[in-house]
Amino acid sequence: MSKHKFVGEFSFKTSPKVIYNYISTPGGLQQWFATQVSVDSNHNFIIEWDGGKHLAEVTKKVNKSARFDFQGEDEGNSLELKLVLGELDGSTYLEVTDVSDNDDDDELQDLWDGLIADLKDIVGG
Repeated sequence: MSKHKFVGEFSFKTSPKVIYNYISTPGGLQQWFATQVSVDSNHNFIIEWDGGKHLAEVTKKVNKSARFDFQGEDEGNSLELKLVLGELDGSTYLEVTDVSDNDDDDELQDLWDGLIADLKDIVGG
């Protein structure tokens, strides 16, 4: 099955430095994104949601982005959470690029709208 790429952009009223910890650390992700997040001995993240565990290799750019390349049965799936500053208004935007087997854009939009609403509740955004 081919992979589907969903891209969404969400505005925040807070600085990238505040949001970065919530998109790049196990404790931050666990507050809005996943049931549980831990790190293995190879510094890969083990992300739990919907009753399953998903292993991801993580690449970070400080205060800019976190990219999760999933391994094992999720091989080929990825998630990039990238912080972008709006040039015109100075707002912070979180650009989500979700590559997975799910090709239903409406379902993915609803999923991410809900997750981002949870994150905004936490960061005041």
